[in-house]
Formats: sequence, C-alpha cells, structure tokens
Amino acid sequence: MLEIILEIVMIVAIISLQTFFGYIGNKILGALLPAALIVVYFYFIVQGQIHFSIIDIVLPIVGLMALISIWAGGRKTKLRKTKVQEK
Repeated sequence: MLEIILEIVMIVAIISLQTFFGYIGNKILGALLPAALIVVYFYFIVQGQIHFSIIDIVLPIVGLMALISIWAGGRKTKLRKTKVQEK
C-alpha cells in the first residue's frame, strides 16, 4: 500500500515540476526531466533490465512526448494568464 502511495506522489511531483518549469518559461529546466528520463532509460538498457520489445521502445517515446506536452501546457497557461491581465 505504501509503495502505491509513493508512486502516486512521485508522479504528481514530476507533473507538477514539469508544469512549473513550463509556467516560468525556462527551457533549460523544462529539458531537465526529459533528459533525466533518457539517462535512466539508457541506464536500464546497460544494466540489462530492459529488453527490446515493442513496449520498451514505445514507452520512453510516449514519456518524452508527455513531459514535453506538460511543459508546453504550463507555458500556454502562463501566456493565457498574461494576455488576460493585459486586457
């Protein structure tokens, strides 16, 4: 039960961080989590924990696209908020 709660907290923290990085508009911070995902993925390949099945190839690509779109969503929110304040 504790492991499930920890996984949920980690997912929420990652989504929150990536949204915040997009909100402040910093591209370097926005690239931090996707780069970490790539590093972790290659680490798992080197350790032999990932085998080259369809899911092992598609899942990192989906993860990268999700992190990039979350960052873009935070950036859009910031831009929309500034446009509303200007009017």
